[in-house]
Amino acid sequence: MKQASMHVNSLVLDESNPRHEKKTASLEESIAALLGHNPEKLYRLAKDIAQHGINPAELPIVVIEGDRNIVVEGNRRVAALKLLGNPSLAPTEKLQKQFAAIARNNDIPRRVGCVIAESRTQAEHWIMLRHDAGGKGVGIVPWSSAEKSRFSGRSTPTGKALLFIEAVSKWFADDPNLVKDAHAVRNSRITNLGRMLADPYVRNRLGLTFEGDVILRGYSLEKMKPFLARLFSDLAGSVTVDQIKSKEQRKDYLQQVEDDLPRLADRLEIPQVYSKNGAADDPSTSSQGDLDDSIPDAKPAKRRRADFDKKLFRGVVLRHVSLRTSEVLEEAKQLKIDEMPNVAAIMVRAVVDIVATEVAEKLRWRRNQDTLKGRIGAVLTQVDPNKDNPDLANAWRFSQQDEGALVLKTLHSFVHTWESNPLSSDVRKLSMAYGPLLILADELLEKKRR
Repeated sequence: MKQASMHVNSLVLDESNPRHEKKTASLEESIAALLGHNPEKLYRLAKDIAQHGINPAELPIVVIEGDRNIVVEGNRRVAALKLLGNPSLAPTEKLQKQFAAIARNNDIPRRVGCVIAESRTQAEHWIMLRHDAGGKGVGIVPWSSAEKSRFSGRSTPTGKALLFIEAVSKWFADDPNLVKDAHAVRNSRITNLGRMLADPYVRNRLGLTFEGDVILRGYSLEKMKPFLARLFSDLAGSVTVDQIKSKEQRKDYLQQVEDDLPRLADRLEIPQVYSKNGAADDPSTSSQGDLDDSIPDAKPAKRRRADFDKKLFRGVVLRHVSLRTSEVLEEAKQLKIDEMPNVAAIMVRAVVDIVATEVAEKLRWRRNQDTLKGRIGAVLTQVDPNKDNPDLANAWRFSQQDEGALVLKTLHSFVHTWESNPLSSDVRKLSMAYGPLLILADELLEKKRR
């Protein structure tokens, strides 16, 4: 086998690709079959290639048959390149526009490095290793959840669980039983804890927000300890995944341990920070007493704004809205409020409106859709009919009550008034108020599918 650089147009997709239910008869049929029932996967691959280039660690394998260079491994990558070069190959107008948009904004590779095999038989061994989940150690061995999290950071449920266990072990280092249970969960029940922490309802009830290597804690350690001791004891012992698999089961679990949970009235006005990179909790609210009270001249450290305070909609992830809406949110989350307050202000208004509008259209709401106030109010009424969710208190106050008219006028002016001069503090306050609403609005779409 040898390597060669080949023009994308000279490559032919494999009509006998095992991914196809039946042999295809043309390039268009092959592409339609690869798009299949989940075109978003190929779209995301195309977007990644446009942004980062072809993965040099995985070159397509090509077999030359007559005058055709047939791709026997790497059909999805080559199909993505062909779609970027000629979006009209996509089977629907919507997909054509999506691939054209990527190509329009990026420099698309026209040549790709390939491995040339003498025959399909020669290539077969390597293809099988690539798709045979490691080939008992001969091929690529998939990472475990913990290994993926250690490599990619803390964004996955397991990553959040690992970071949380690390924090709990430091917070309660003087409680050997709690630390022992936490380590037992880390070693054998880490995905169960990840399942709990991935649930917005659970995080909201515990007053927890995750952002990269940072945990924002809304209760003092003293108030959290009874529940955390119970949680880790249960996960290390009798509670199995079948008991916390669904959202309703997780809610039931919290109801069963209600007496151990911190009271909503005890929520801290200023959440405290745990950071893997060294930012510690404010000792004034910690039960651990990190500073030596015998030093009378000790001055509190100047509070620096942490990363999660610098950007919009910290910790908000939308999984059930359209791809475009979720991408708008992810792009908005990259904005640094203090550096670009005007753009950040516009994006707060835009993201809230886009999500509220999409949810209303998909759930076929007709009432109260003529104004931004009405659209936000419709979502609030659906997700918090009794107005008793503490995480939505500010969203209600900003949107519907006496202060609401002024706040909504401010949101409107962010986009439509040239005299508007938004303050970073106002943008940050609105982002924090509407973040929980976006999460719960997204969950309404999941409920509809079920």
